[in-house]
Amino acid sequence: MPGGKEYIIQFVGLAVGKHEYEFKVTDKFFEDFEYSEIKEGNITVDLALLKQSAMMSLEFKISGTVKVPCDLCTEEFDLPISGDYKLIVKVGGNDQTNEDDDIITIAANEHELDVAQYIYEYIVISLPIKRVHPPDKKGKSTCDPEMIEKVKKYLVDDSGEDDTDPRWDGLKGIKLN
Repeated sequence: MPGGKEYIIQFVGLAVGKHEYEFKVTDKFFEDFEYSEIKEGNITVDLALLKQSAMMSLEFKISGTVKVPCDLCTEEFDLPISGDYKLIVKVGGNDQTNEDDDIITIAANEHELDVAQYIYEYIVISLPIKRVHPPDKKGKSTCDPEMIEKVKKYLVDDSGEDDTDPRWDGLKGIKLN
């Protein structure tokens, strides 16, 4: 099971009301996810669980850093991430096909909830689309200058010329309507 036992919440014995948990996510956590693009990280997850009679509301607050490669120079760096996510858990429902990703249904005989997969997914969706080194205090790039020069050297400039496959040139003369 990904994440280990420390990410399992025994909710059967909990009283109705609010309960708080704190999870530390480190490199070992990501080792359990076989195809994870994240291999290293130092993240704190604060989880507030509001238990009600037939459902639970879980609020995840994620903050920390993960090591990712820069999209420009490929050098790895620590990227700060943060996010707030909410998950509703219905207990004892018979609706196994949820249309909302933020609502799950578990069987009435379940007595624990493994939150490791949800923590992993929330960390992944906290990652920005573009991952580049942050600028220094003067606003200058902190990317590896040697690698940036190599990238520029092999960059193909395709602006200006419109190279087409000559086999398609015959179609240019066809007039439609």
